[in-house]
Amino acid sequence: MEPMQMALPVTLPDDETFSSYFGGEQSLEVTHLKSAFAKREAQFQFTYLCGLADSGKSHLLYATCVYAQELGLSTMLLSLREVLHYGPEMLDGLDALDVVCIDDMQLVAGNESWEKALFNFYNRFNEPGKLLVVAADLLPNMLNLFLPDLESRLTWGTTFQIRSMSDDDKAEALVKRAKMRGLELSDDCSRFLLTRLSRDMRALLDVLDKLDHASMAAQRKLTIPFIKSTLGL
Repeated sequence: MEPMQMALPVTLPDDETFSSYFGGEQSLEVTHLKSAFAKREAQFQFTYLCGLADSGKSHLLYATCVYAQELGLSTMLLSLREVLHYGPEMLDGLDALDVVCIDDMQLVAGNESWEKALFNFYNRFNEPGKLLVVAADLLPNMLNLFLPDLESRLTWGTTFQIRSMSDDDKAEALVKRAKMRGLELSDDCSRFLLTRLSRDMRALLDVLDKLDHASMAAQRKLTIPFIKSTLGL
């Protein structure tokens, strides 16, 4: 299988980049990931991101790939949730890339074939010029991995434990994302969305996208009555 550079949407200026990360560009995790690009020429760089749902770890993986492409590097974001059923052959050829990000590592814990394939990929990829970022909901020693050697590899680099976003964080993130689109979303409106809709951040951003289009089409500002009408609440 020939590895392909990940195709990224370019229609929205506020896509999942380091600048739109809710923790901010000056956060320790973003600062580290950016610096890893410069250090990778001297030695292999590995980062492990640990956090529960809505912690922003998947956002950081996506942002890492966006940043890599901006630097002209080849990259792939592999969501194990999406490719698990295809088998570990999905890893074939990825060691030819510069930057690889792997999400949802916890889903292959206890799967011997996947664990062995990931262990072998790690060893092949481990060379100067390469950057690997892995994300999971638990620390390596809590994943109940079948291979002790894989657990050991996952602890070799820098680990960040990222807290889940609070409702205040999500409200602030919605206002920030709206502003990056040139859309004014008041604190009251963002709070309204949080109280009436799913608190899943990805779902909330999809709703914001819908409101953005509706606002532009109707030439209306975002108000609670307009949001109710548009979303049928």
